[in-house]
Amino acid sequence: MKDEGGRMKVMERRRFIKTLSLGVGGGVLFPSLLLAQKNSFDLALEGQELLAQGKYKEAVVRLSQAVRIDPQNEWIWGLLGRAYFQQGKMRKSLESFRQVLRINPDDTYSRMMVDIITQKPLPPEEKPVRPMSELEKKALEEEKQIFARLSESQGLGYRIQRIVLDPGHGGFDSGAVGLNKLQEKNVNLELAQKTARILKNMDSGLKIFMTRTDDYYVPLSARTTTANQYNADIFISFHINANRNRKPRGMETYFCAEKASSKEAARVARFENSVLKYEKHDLVQKGYVNIEEILFLFERKRYWEAGGKAAHIVQKNLARSVHLRNRGVHSANFYVLRRAKMPSILLETGFISNPEEEKLLADEQFRHNLAVSIARAICSLKQTGV
Repeated sequence: MKDEGGRMKVMERRRFIKTLSLGVGGGVLFPSLLLAQKNSFDLALEGQELLAQGKYKEAVVRLSQAVRIDPQNEWIWGLLGRAYFQQGKMRKSLESFRQVLRINPDDTYSRMMVDIITQKPLPPEEKPVRPMSELEKKALEEEKQIFARLSESQGLGYRIQRIVLDPGHGGFDSGAVGLNKLQEKNVNLELAQKTARILKNMDSGLKIFMTRTDDYYVPLSARTTTANQYNADIFISFHINANRNRKPRGMETYFCAEKASSKEAARVARFENSVLKYEKHDLVQKGYVNIEEILFLFERKRYWEAGGKAAHIVQKNLARSVHLRNRGVHSANFYVLRRAKMPSILLETGFISNPEEEKLLADEQFRHNLAVSIARAICSLKQTGV
């Protein structure tokens, strides 16, 4: 009996230790207790780190705990919205970004994300999981096929409704100058203004904004800031190419990428970025963490990929109607495109360094025809989406 009683005590002791080490539903209790002791800021930082690692499910858990502790913290709600977005849970992502706007109506990033999410049909609300019948499985498969066809034919990505046209250079920054003294800045401005007027006359339904409307200098960073503030769906920067060699000719369209697609693309980007030497840059204090910058890096790849699709659509349409050599689509690290929180492209509509093309670019009728072609290309972009 004593031996039996001793075994009973050992078993009871083991059960007690197991109870201490396990939480409700079999979860580990000790780490949970430690987690509960963390404040909302600590949890949010952990969630941010998990986002950076691509561990979106774990990030949602941390950030959900953080907003329960501090429900009026717009930063945490924004992180949670991004975590849900990366998981593909669009309804919850939309709810989180709308919560940010309830707290801070001036948050332009969250407003942009709300616009992006609501442009697509939202998936059905999540319901308790239960086995599907054969009829439900068949209906689900048909729904997937319909959405796949829609995606191929109409595009379910970015819908183009708000557009910012950016006439490159201006003021003391003339851009490239031809042999007959034609200045790039003037051609860019007239082409952008003509394109805007033509789009309005075509009743395109687009809301059109400009980064400059006269001959004055606008810093590169201010151009994309303008597009971001207008919540644009696409940003189009107008430029004219140039080369020390007078023979190159033709038009091409660029989108942003970390590495240039060719040596020529890198050369073009260096020239367009050269005006940065006139601009002042804010010094970042040591130890300062720019949260918005970190979060932007998560979205940037998607903007650049969509910019690549837009560039191909525009270049294809221009090649059909503009009597200039088709130099295709290229990519490079353009500063004027780099900070845009939407798809963005840069047009190089001819070579001002080529005497023949300089003469064309100086011709009023050619400029008008070129602007008409650009406007039609933008309308095609609006119809297809990116």
